[in-house]
Formats: sequence, C-alpha cells, structure tokens
Amino acid sequence: MANFLRIPYREARDGFWGEQTSTLNWCEEDYSMTYYCAELINTLTNLIFVYLGVKGIRNCLLYSPQPSLLLSYLGYLTVSMGSMAFHATLKYQMQLADELPMIYTTCIIGYTTFAYGKGRLGSIAVAGVFVGLAWAITAYYLKSKDPVFHQVAYALMTLTLVLKGFHVMETQLRPALQKRNPAECDQILAQMWRLALTGIVWFLTGFFIWNMDNIYCTHLKTARNHVLLPWSVLLEGHGWWHLFTGLGAYYFIIWRVWLIRCLDAGEASFKLDWSSALLREIEAQSVATQQQISLVRTQMGAKQREMRLAQLTRSEISSLPADTGVYEGVGKMFVQIPVPSLQTKLEGQMKDMQTEVESMGKRLHYLETTAKNSQEHINKMLQGAGGQA
Repeated sequence: MANFLRIPYREARDGFWGEQTSTLNWCEEDYSMTYYCAELINTLTNLIFVYLGVKGIRNCLLYSPQPSLLLSYLGYLTVSMGSMAFHATLKYQMQLADELPMIYTTCIIGYTTFAYGKGRLGSIAVAGVFVGLAWAITAYYLKSKDPVFHQVAYALMTLTLVLKGFHVMETQLRPALQKRNPAECDQILAQMWRLALTGIVWFLTGFFIWNMDNIYCTHLKTARNHVLLPWSVLLEGHGWWHLFTGLGAYYFIIWRVWLIRCLDAGEASFKLDWSSALLREIEAQSVATQQQISLVRTQMGAKQREMRLAQLTRSEISSLPADTGVYEGVGKMFVQIPVPSLQTKLEGQMKDMQTEVESMGKRLHYLETTAKNSQEHINKMLQGAGGQA
C-alpha cells in the first residue's frame, strides 16, 4: 500500500514534442509523467478555464446579445486552449498562442469599459486605440521575445481596467441607482464591490503562489521527488496559479457584465447568481434532512397508532374476569393466554413503544433544528453574498 501511494516519476525525460523552443519553462519537470505531454499538471489545470469559458459563453448567448461581452468569454476560452497547447508542447508558437490572447482579451474588455456611452464616433476612436495598443504590444514582443515585457504589459492593462471600473461604479452607477432605485442601490453596489474584490483576491493568491513556485523551484522539485505521485501534484505551484487566476479572471468578466447590465438599468431583469459548491452542499444536506424528518414523522405516527391499539386492547380485556382465557395469534396458530398475563404483556409493549416514540421525538427535534439552521445559513449566504440582484 505504501508503494502504491508513492508512484515514481518517469526516468526517461524524452518527449513526443521534441526539444523546448519556448522562451519560458516552468517548475514542473518536463515529460516527468507522460511521454506525450511536457507539463501534464500545468496542462490539465487549464480545464477550469475551458469549463468557465463555455459556461460564460452559454450565459452570454442566453442573456446578453452584446458581441463585446461574448468576445470576452471567447478570448478567455482561447487563452485556456493556447495555454494547454503551450504547456503540453513547450513550443514557442504555442507560447504565443497562450500569451497574445491574454493581451487581446484584455483589450476587448478595455473597449467595453472605455467605449460605454461614447456614441458611434467615440466607440470607433476607443476601438482604434485598443487595436493600436494590441498591435504595438504584439510587434514589440515578437521582436524582443522578452516575457517580462508581456507580463508587465498585461498587469498594467488589467490594473487600469480594474481602477476604471471602480471609478465608473462610484461616479456613474451609484448616482444613477440612487435616482432610479434608491432602495436597492447600496445592496447592488455592495454586491459589485464584493464580486470585484473576490476576483482580485483570487488573482493575488495565484500571483503569490506563482512567485513562490519560481523562487523556490529547486526546493519544490526536491520535495516532489521525495513525496512522489500522486501527492507531489499538490506542490505544482504553476498549476495552482492556473486555478486561482482562472477563477479571478472569470469573476472579473462577470463583474464587467454585471456593471454594464446595471448601467443599462437592467438590474431588475437580471440576477447575479452567487451559488457555490458550499451553498449547494448545504442545500443538499437540507433536502436530505427534510426527507429524514418526513420518514421519522411517518414512523412516529405508526408507532403512536400501535400504542393506541394496545391501550384500546388493554381497556377491553380489563373488564373481563381474571380467569378468562384470551386467544392470541402466534404465527399461524392461536394460543390461550390468561387475562393478567396478557395485561402484563401489553403494559410491557406499551412501555417499549413509549420509549421508542420519545426517542423518535428527540430525533425529530434534532432534525427540525438542523433543517432550520441550514435554511438560515442558506439565507445568510444569499443575503451576505448578494444572492438576488
């Protein structure tokens, strides 16, 4: 069992895609798990982008016909596919397929941010600015092949858009909501701030792990080769970076969609769904508890009916002479039992049934309290996280 829980890495490090041509190589050791994928964990963790990207595109098609918002999710999905190709092959062309869509997707979101309310000519001007910016970054990056330039450019663009979004929330959206929907203004803005800040926290957490993975790579490799698979997967910092930034970027796009919806006075027509795995788990437990409550109530009702039948039987036989023989069914036969013996037997049965009913009553009280607490917890989560817009 110990050996089963410590699976060694591949000794040979040759790979299907050949030598690395990318300008970057991360801390996950190349072809350490499979001949066909250079960085398996870094590749697979991009699936969170795929799932969330498809989910976002679906929601966009159903509820938001704006092409720019749909393009944001398409860009998000494209980044994930490019990243998977890059980490699987470590080829320079695939590295560009990962990094350049990050710039282009940010430019698309930038357009939706700065072009809002500008009119036709203003929107064309903003589009021209971001097309020019994307072209300039691409041209310089292809010439310099400096990954630090790409990282700084992406970070500055993202920071600019976040700060611009905060400014729009307070200077445009808040006054508009106070005018048309004062009762829900504070709640909507609180939801929006919470959504944006949650995305930032995910990003910063991923960024911290990314840095630790780069700084302590040698130590992490030693630890992984000591722990071995599957537990060593937890020490793949770049994989964690994918998971956290995937969530952060998704929150950021949702925040932008929600901000635009509210700027368009659509807060009454759309709902911000904060449902989470934890909330679904609590709801599932609540449903299971309700089912148990129903079962216990049914069992209590049946046992109470048995008690009443026993009480009625005892009342009827108590009027009989003591030497009267009463026949009781035992299997397929009937046996004669004296009245005092039957009364004693019925009293014992009633006492046992009373104990069972009391036990069921305590369990029912516990289940009802649990169900009540679960429902209160669900309500608090929805209210605290902005369950309904």
